Amino acid sequence: MVETSTRTITRFAPSPTGSLHIGGAHTALFNYLWAKHNNGTFILRFEDTDTVRSSVVYEESILQDMRWLGMAPDENPTRQTERGARYAEVLAELRSRSVAYPCFCSNTDSTEPQSVSTRDRCRNLSPSERERRISAGEAHCWRFAAPELAGGITFNDRLRGRLTVQTDSIGDFVLARSDASYTYLFAVVVDDHDSNISHVIRGEEHLSNVPKQELIYRALGWEAPEWVHIPMILDRERHKLSKRSGAISIGSYRESGWSPEALTSYLATLSWSYAPTDRISDPMELSRVFDLDSVALVSPVHDEERMRYFGRLSVASTPIETLLDECLDILILNTGITNGLGPEMLLLIEELRPLCATTEELKLAIASALATPEHDEGQLEEPKWMPALAERLANLPNTNWTFENVKSCIKAFQTELAIKGRDFYHTLRLKITGREDGAPLALIISCLGKNIAIERILRR
Repeated sequence: MVETSTRTITRFAPSPTGSLHIGGAHTALFNYLWAKHNNGTFILRFEDTDTVRSSVVYEESILQDMRWLGMAPDENPTRQTERGARYAEVLAELRSRSVAYPCFCSNTDSTEPQSVSTRDRCRNLSPSERERRISAGEAHCWRFAAPELAGGITFNDRLRGRLTVQTDSIGDFVLARSDASYTYLFAVVVDDHDSNISHVIRGEEHLSNVPKQELIYRALGWEAPEWVHIPMILDRERHKLSKRSGAISIGSYRESGWSPEALTSYLATLSWSYAPTDRISDPMELSRVFDLDSVALVSPVHDEERMRYFGRLSVASTPIETLLDECLDILILNTGITNGLGPEMLLLIEELRPLCATTEELKLAIASALATPEHDEGQLEEPKWMPALAERLANLPNTNWTFENVKSCIKAFQTELAIKGRDFYHTLRLKITGREDGAPLALIISCLGKNIAIERILRR
């Protein structure tokens, strides 16, 4: 259903420490679909608090990949490292409310929460002691004073329902490090609030962050967004997807000739029960029928063959003339024909494309079909009729060099000499292509052109 609220705003917030991969693209897609389904806004934010590993190069790569996938953000991307003044302002507010305190422990830079049994060491220092140690220049971080609530903290996840976490299991967690940088847990709350994010749609691995973030929201008197934690994509061994198990970067898929619609159509089927499976759809088309409530909680498995199915659908739905343009260089290189590429080329593409998931695969299939065979000396016993066939084809006028005419010519030759069909065509195919099977032989010969075809027949 379409939500009537006009404040539907979602965000994709990657860490720019690497390229965009399948898992990140999946999260971005669901955020994009939900925003557009409700005529809302889709935001891109770079959570670059890891200043050592974050890179502008990765930011540019991620943005390029998202635009290519058809999921361009509606606003210019933002960076957390540019919002330090705002974080300081909110931290001061938490301090004024006595829910943030300086911690002088030796592990001040650790973002691990203190255990309940030890957190009072700095939490219960007097205001004067805190000020004295800060004035003395003693290193410290700022921690959130997690309350101990009777009955725990309860929140709602759209897909998982009402969840409760006991606060005695939540230690005091770091908001700001001793170097004045801010942690993800804290910065993301401020960013989501300031951006009026209505739905936080992210991977289920972030579910454990919700209790701490809810505590920050409530301490500031802010309304939390709606939490939506979607299943994590797994590899075939049902482990978290990684580069070693198939998480190839989106940029690599782009460079390999995949269509963006094939990838988004495939990604939509991972966890979304009613995603179209019989056609290719771009993100805007998918958004019209997307339903967040039909997202299944079963962790999907990344299936390369299923993705190839959508790749084949994409190649099959691409206009044949478009494919010809994309494969023009390969056709010219393998035929020697520099102009006048005829309808035979279109027939060859039509013949080869059903098994191709990308344009690069189609180019390789064309190159393989038309490649010059490599025969070892004495590999083939030369039939006596080969020169006669070459002469018969040479007499075929150039204007009549078409698939149907070539097919009729070699069929008539085989019939006249009463050569068994298999012996004739199998031997000729090996001579022309060096392969046992492939596209119709007359089609290959007609695509090669008269000169190259005759040259191969006479080659010894």
